[in-house]
Amino acid sequence: MATTDVASSVLLSMGNGSGIDILKLARDLTDAEQLPQQNRIETAQGKTEAAISSYAILKYNVELLKEQFNGLNDAQELATPVATSNNTSAVSVSATLGSALSGSHEIDVTQLAAAQRNKSSEFSASSQSLNSGSGFDISVASNGKTHTISIGAGLDTPSGIAAAINASGTGFTATLVDTDTDGNNYRLVIQGPSGEDNAFTVSSTPNLGFHDHPSNQLTTAANAQLTIDGIDIERASNTVSDAITGITLNLNAVASGISLQVVSDTSTLKTKLEDLVSVYNDMQIALTELGDPDSDEEEVGGALSNDLSLLRAVRDTIYDAISTASSTPSGDVNSLTDLGIELTRTGTLSFNESTYDAVALDNFSDIVTMLSAGTTNQSAYSSDDQGLAFDSMETLDTLMDAYDGMFSIRESSAEDKLADYEDRLSKIEMRMEMVYQSYVRQFSAMETLINTLNGTREYVKGQLESVANIGKDT
Repeated sequence: MATTDVASSVLLSMGNGSGIDILKLARDLTDAEQLPQQNRIETAQGKTEAAISSYAILKYNVELLKEQFNGLNDAQELATPVATSNNTSAVSVSATLGSALSGSHEIDVTQLAAAQRNKSSEFSASSQSLNSGSGFDISVASNGKTHTISIGAGLDTPSGIAAAINASGTGFTATLVDTDTDGNNYRLVIQGPSGEDNAFTVSSTPNLGFHDHPSNQLTTAANAQLTIDGIDIERASNTVSDAITGITLNLNAVASGISLQVVSDTSTLKTKLEDLVSVYNDMQIALTELGDPDSDEEEVGGALSNDLSLLRAVRDTIYDAISTASSTPSGDVNSLTDLGIELTRTGTLSFNESTYDAVALDNFSDIVTMLSAGTTNQSAYSSDDQGLAFDSMETLDTLMDAYDGMFSIRESSAEDKLADYEDRLSKIEMRMEMVYQSYVRQFSAMETLINTLNGTREYVKGQLESVANIGKDT
C-alpha cells in the first residue's frame, strides 16, 4: 500500500484522541534516521561526479595538446613558401606548401604555348542539315592517335556537331561562330590541346572544310619556350609546374629578365610553437585547480585533491611530451628546447623568439626534419621515420588509451561507484518507506487505544454523574 493510502486510512480510522499529528511524527522520525545516511552517500556521489567531470577536463586538454603536436607533424604545413615575380603580366607564380625551396631564379620567355585552331566551311544556318539527316563519323588525328567522334542521326547540323565534339572527351573543343550580322553564315572552329605534338587533322564524309585552305588554320600548335637560370625549357602548356620544385609558373607573355624570389615564411611555425606553449600552460593551470582543495573554482576546483597520483602522472607525461628528444634529429636541432621553448621554475613554458629566429634563419630545413621527419600527416601504422611531433603524440596517447589509459581506468571505476551509490540510495529509500509505514501503524494503534480509553473515561464519568444526581432528584 502506498504511503498516501496508509495515511488516508489512518486518518479516517482514528479520532485524533492524542492531539498529535502522527503522520508528521512518523515522517520526522523516519527522516531523522534516513537523512544522515542519504547525505553521506549523496556527498560521496557529488565528489565522484566532480571527479568524472575533472577527467573530462583533463582529457580535453590532452587532446588540445595532441592537436598542437599534430600541427607540427606535417612538413608541408610548417612553413608557408612565398614566391614572387617582378613581372606578373609576363610570368605569375605560386608556391606549393612545404615543397618550394628558398632561392632566386632568372626567367626569359621566348615563346608561349599555343593550341591549333581550324575553321570549317561556311554554313547557312546553325540548324542546316549537312548529311541529309543521317549520322556520320568525324576522325581527328593527333599525336599518333585517331579519335572518332560519332554524329547521331538528325544531329548532322553545325550546332549538333559542335555539341558532339564538346561531349566527346577527346580534349578537342568546338565553337559555333556566326560570321555575318544577318545570321545566315556560320562556321565551326575546332581547337585541340596546346603543344606542338597536339597538332591535328580532321576528316569526315561529308567534308566539313577544316583543311580546304591554308587560311582555315587559324593558329598553329606550339610549345612554350623559356629559359630558367640559363637552362632551356620547353613545355606543351603555359602552366609549368615541373621545372622548379614546388613552384608553378603561369606564362602570360613573351618577356625577358624576369626575376623570381622564393622565401620560407618561418612565422607560420613560430605561431604554431607559441600556440603549443599556450595550450601547455593552460593545462598546467587546470591541473593546479583540480588538485587544490582550497580552489575557488565552484564546480571542479579541488575535485582531484585526493588523487594526487593521477595529477602527478599527467604532469610527468605532458612534460615528457614537451621535453623529449626527437627520434629524427637533424643537424644541431634535436628538441623543442633548441627552438626556444624553455621550462620555467613554476612548471610552465616560455618561448624565446630570439632563439627561434636565430635557429630558423640558418637551419629551417633541419627544424622541419626534426619535427616531422619530412613526412606529411604520417599514420601511426607508417613504417617511415617519425619526428618529435609524432613521438610526443605517442607519449600523450598513453594517457588516452581507451582500454588501459589512466583516464579510462579511473572513469570506469568512478562509473561503478556511481552505480553503487544509486543502488544504495534506492535501498535506503525502500527501507525507510517500510520504517515509515511501521511508525504509522504503531501510532495508529496508539491512537485507537487512546480513543478507546477516552471513550471508557467518558462512560464512567457519565455513570458517576448519574449516581451523584439520584438524591438530588428526590
